[in-house]
Amino acid sequence: MDMETVSQFLMGHQQPSWDFFNATNTSGPLRFLAALDQNDGSLVLPLLILLPFLLFSLFRYYANSAVVLTYNDDPASICLFNQRTGKEHTENLIDYIRKKCPSLSDPARGATFKPTMWMTSGHLQTAYAAYRDFNSVYKIPYERELLSTPDGGTVSIDWAPSVKTMPADDTPTLVLLHGLTGGSHESYIRALVETMTKDHGYRCVVFNARACANTELTSAQLYCGSWTEDLRMVVKHIRKTLPESKLMSVGFSLGANILMNYMGEEGDQCEFLGAMSVGNPFDLMGTCLAIERGWLGSKIYSPAMGGNLRRIFMKHTKWFENSEIVDVDLVLRGRSIRDFDDAVTRRIFKYRTVHEYYRMASSSQRLLDIKRPFLCLNALDDPIAVSECLPRDEVKNNPFGLLATTARGGHLGWFEGFWSQKRWCTKPLAEFCIALFEADRRPVSRTPSNKPKVVATEVSTLEDKNITPESHIVRDIKTLKDMNHGGATTKPLRNKMTVEQQHTQKASSSSSSSQHVDRQPVERRKKNTLQAIRPFTRKSFLATLLPLIIYYIMKRR
Repeated sequence: MDMETVSQFLMGHQQPSWDFFNATNTSGPLRFLAALDQNDGSLVLPLLILLPFLLFSLFRYYANSAVVLTYNDDPASICLFNQRTGKEHTENLIDYIRKKCPSLSDPARGATFKPTMWMTSGHLQTAYAAYRDFNSVYKIPYERELLSTPDGGTVSIDWAPSVKTMPADDTPTLVLLHGLTGGSHESYIRALVETMTKDHGYRCVVFNARACANTELTSAQLYCGSWTEDLRMVVKHIRKTLPESKLMSVGFSLGANILMNYMGEEGDQCEFLGAMSVGNPFDLMGTCLAIERGWLGSKIYSPAMGGNLRRIFMKHTKWFENSEIVDVDLVLRGRSIRDFDDAVTRRIFKYRTVHEYYRMASSSQRLLDIKRPFLCLNALDDPIAVSECLPRDEVKNNPFGLLATTARGGHLGWFEGFWSQKRWCTKPLAEFCIALFEADRRPVSRTPSNKPKVVATEVSTLEDKNITPESHIVRDIKTLKDMNHGGATTKPLRNKMTVEQQHTQKASSSSSSSQHVDRQPVERRKKNTLQAIRPFTRKSFLATLLPLIIYYIMKRR
């Protein structure tokens, strides 16, 4: 083919024919189709049979999403106890999790989420999780216990199995926190409870917040994303009831935000061996703005969540009818979740504006203070806990943190399977929980220092940088009663440093950053680049070949 012929094709003065392709040295898909044109048509039927499989393969390639892990370059070490030899040893936390949790690390063994064919969208996954009836599955026989709070409120905890069925012993226990206006009846709660209790023999306790899961409201206070006192009271009660049992916790959506706030406040004194955060919004301010920015968020998601909150509020209006803090008529006029938080939440918890509540209740500011291993599981197409608010830097700078993301999954969805849908997220959550439980199976009293010894840090922590662990303070109503002002804008507490210390800290930070760059060799960067290019090349080739095959089949017909 000469340049004059090419220019004729480009100018549109001449159209290529199959005879032209046969006469030239054309190769690739066009040559393949030209050869098919010389056939008597016997290959058309096999191509029609092959086409659905090709389309399905392309769909799977597009829809499947592998787990992507984000963690600190120098993670902490977890303390392991060998029951056979009676000796302790330490292991890198991330290496241990990779070995014990294939659903997070090995794509061949489950570290790839394969959504249901007709639920590849995050919106569809979210809607299915909200409106599908799961009463026929995950049937858990709970035993409820009511607890009174110091201010006269009431929370409930649901035991599975019941205390009568499994008396107090050293069986490890998982504490679960539900999402906004949820409870122990939620399908994502019951799915994990069934796996942990029936399949693995552990104990589970579901913490139901005030006025949730048919828990009667007995005081003029609900719950919010920054209020951790109820959870702290529940943990103390569980520890008193199960003195020998090691504890872990998992939170979903708003419950995950409360759990991460609690973990950061407790620091190295936390009773939990570790924690798992699922569908956590992390940044309530950013999440609110992102939801209100889109049409679906402002017209569907926000009014739906606000409506759920209003329904709970209207069941207990007797506590707020004569209140000087909450205006019931203003609550009824509200439509969005922001309207409810502005009319109720921020007023009950003494925040001056709703944005102040969102900023101070965000758990992203607490992640650096957590001193226990924690897993954060989020979907990038989550329309509620949006991906732009994920605390990647905070996780990278905490040696105890691990962030796992999937491209698809929606908000608390992760449904896979065609005829019978199951949540994919249940398996990695159970694996992470069991991994920490099995690291040291001794009861609490036989663990050194009578504490659940889990990790030993190998890297510098915040204290080494002259920053106190309590760098952020959650609003406490008890403290506010003794203050003349709101005190919501409490600034981070930092030790005073001299000019010489500041120069020394800058020098050490610059040297550490240069060492971080040196840890990334050229070969590794090239490998990562090639891994990023290969999928694009494969997809481009398939995307080019498919239209040509379809065009040829239509032409033959």
